[in-house]
Amino acid sequence: MAKLKTLANAGVVNSDGFYVVGGRTAVDFANSASRLGVEGEGISSLDDLMQFLKSLGHLHEDEASAYHMYLFQNPDRCQQVIDTLHDVRGRLRDCLKQAADGWPMDLAFISSLNEMLAGFHTKIELLPTEGGYEVKTLLVEEGPEQLIYPILKDVAEFLASDQVEKVRQCAADDCELFFVNQSRNGRRRWCSMSTCGNRAKVNAYLKRKESA
Repeated sequence: MAKLKTLANAGVVNSDGFYVVGGRTAVDFANSASRLGVEGEGISSLDDLMQFLKSLGHLHEDEASAYHMYLFQNPDRCQQVIDTLHDVRGRLRDCLKQAADGWPMDLAFISSLNEMLAGFHTKIELLPTEGGYEVKTLLVEEGPEQLIYPILKDVAEFLASDQVEKVRQCAADDCELFFVNQSRNGRRRWCSMSTCGNRAKVNAYLKRKESA
């Protein structure tokens, strides 16, 4: 609990233990296989997926309660959602690795992503806010598959942005987290200076002392 609080204060994870060093939903999703305080898979169930979405502001608590019924009515359908999510994440990670190494985007993944997005039926509504109105894209059909939509949408928007050219994977040998390099000099190497960066500095210092 103390470690979670410390890393949450440092902006490495959020209060639910999901890593938020990516800089946006798509990259944090790519990093979601790991979750602080959880052994194994970070998103292993529909409940985990809802927790992930809530922690990033894509799902409200009152909305989440409506999805719990699917766990009881059709658990196989819910598991299919998670299986699909894991497949997308694996292919997205491959895509990010290619981008970090300077390779072009995987067109097969883009085609698959387009097919999945085409399966969602949406409508646009003008909704009131505290400051006036905003235009929001809403899903028409109901089902646990809806939970994947905000992730796929941000993945598509991310891949269409100039941030893809700035994606990097942490330079630490024991870390596989991705991030968008927004540093002023473009030399950021670590997912976070609070964790991998600080550890690398300590190791470098100890090596210098040993060789002195």
